[in-house]
Amino acid sequence: MAILAGWLSKQVIPEAVIEERLLRMAAVLEQRGGERALVLQPGAGLVTFADPLVGVATQQKTALLDWLPGQQTFVYRRPLTGWHPLYYVQDWPEPGDLLFASEIKALLAAGVPCRLFLPALEAVRRYGFLPAPWTAFAGIEVVPAGSLLRWQQGRTLVSELHDYRLAASASGGEEGEATPDAVKAALRELDEILCAQCRHLLPLPAAPLLVLTAGTGAAATSAELLSWVAQQQQQESSPSLQIATLAFAGQRHAYTSAEALAERLKAGLLAIRGVDAPEYWLATVSAIEAPCALTFPLALHQALHTAGVESNARLALLGLGARPLLAPPPSPSLAGQESVELFHRYSVLLHGRSSRPRFPITEGDQLWAPEVRRCLAESPSWEETRHARRLARKTLALRQPWQRWRYLDLHLRLPDLLLQTAQQLATFDRLILVAPFALPELAEALALLPPDYEHLIRQAPPGNQLSPFLLASLVQSYRRSSAQAAWPATTLLSAPARSLAAELTGATALSSIGRDLLAETLTPTALLQTGIFAPKSVEALQERSRGGGVPRELVLVFTTQLLCKLFGATL
Repeated sequence: MAILAGWLSKQVIPEAVIEERLLRMAAVLEQRGGERALVLQPGAGLVTFADPLVGVATQQKTALLDWLPGQQTFVYRRPLTGWHPLYYVQDWPEPGDLLFASEIKALLAAGVPCRLFLPALEAVRRYGFLPAPWTAFAGIEVVPAGSLLRWQQGRTLVSELHDYRLAASASGGEEGEATPDAVKAALRELDEILCAQCRHLLPLPAAPLLVLTAGTGAAATSAELLSWVAQQQQQESSPSLQIATLAFAGQRHAYTSAEALAERLKAGLLAIRGVDAPEYWLATVSAIEAPCALTFPLALHQALHTAGVESNARLALLGLGARPLLAPPPSPSLAGQESVELFHRYSVLLHGRSSRPRFPITEGDQLWAPEVRRCLAESPSWEETRHARRLARKTLALRQPWQRWRYLDLHLRLPDLLLQTAQQLATFDRLILVAPFALPELAEALALLPPDYEHLIRQAPPGNQLSPFLLASLVQSYRRSSAQAAWPATTLLSAPARSLAAELTGATALSSIGRDLLAETLTPTALLQTGIFAPKSVEALQERSRGGGVPRELVLVFTTQLLCKLFGATL
């Protein structure tokens, strides 16, 4: 992830004042490593932390930023799939100023007020994650994926820069079905992109390349292809791979496929046993700088942190992006002609439900404290933001339900949950993320393919190209019978969270740190102190956990309370 911070002002601020604020932000960012560079101008300053391995991992095709101090112009381009998030505050500390950084903690260190943004919490409850451009903090926004941030002479503008094209276009401009020739061309392009990524990774550092996989899926596919490319280029030695697999109690069978992959690739194997304990959320929430309703960040943190410590690796390869691009869409799909209904159906499918529950706002209405409930009723929702309205308008213009699902998922879950979370967690542990299927050019090529998987397999070109056949096999692995409960398109790495209700159920033994943490976050006294959640509703959520499954609302309550504790956030 690009690591930088800056302060731009239309006022002629002394360089010493700018330097002092930049150094406060730099003190946060330098913990992630990299060589620091500081540039100062009257009224502007920029600090960056460079790591040459980042270029190997992300293969950035276009410049992320342009800074023209003489013209008082700054431009930041966030890639379409969601690499390199940038957080910013407009008109602070003075009107016309722009303060930005790669981490929210750096902005807070510069003195930005640390107040919770309550509508963002409701968005997390609906979707399970926080969609751009919102963050959990009032006044702090993130540049959406595929967007451009421009500051010029005191004015800040965020606009669309790139977008996906989901279907071939006929001569009249109407959508058309992908032809066999188009599919073959897309597969040839995919082969070139994947193999080029592998060639970039072959001259690896002495430390191994971590491959986080259960032995199947996109990360395993990438590792197989990397090994194959090394053989084709007649490398003297294959890349040093370290297969890392995470499993929790009762999931030991998950190691079997990983062991087979490690043996096939002559790679090392790290069998990581996950832990269900409240204290493991501390580093997770600190890294992602937001509350969450899913346990995906906790599971990924345990996998990355443990694997990084045990292997001394610098690069971590994940299969992020493949499932949103290749898995069949859920059914029922996204129909309807209204934006409110569109986002409602999308959130329902993200919950993994096949039936239509009540509208989400009524489900969580009693979760909030009375004052928060009143504030939410008076505040615009995320669905009313300019970014959301644009997404809805462009989604509803697509005629086919599978296109609608894919378009929304590529603009929301891929950048705002999967890739952003993985980058933040990897950076927190000084790891550099490698995610071939999240490369913008590869995602754009995959987005063109229709969800006709048998057709895709038949069109795989013959010859010595391995990646189309691996891709076809990967597509097949995402096909699941309709009798299975979990939607294949929304399946995520997850961790158990029974420890959040351990005081009631006694099902999980807690450490003294864990007991203290629950006392500081989920007890009625702690809940009344922050004033966000209704204590009786939280107690009811804990009671519902007696059956074994922990409601995602309880995860949201705990991580929000923890965020307040770690960051000192107030209402």
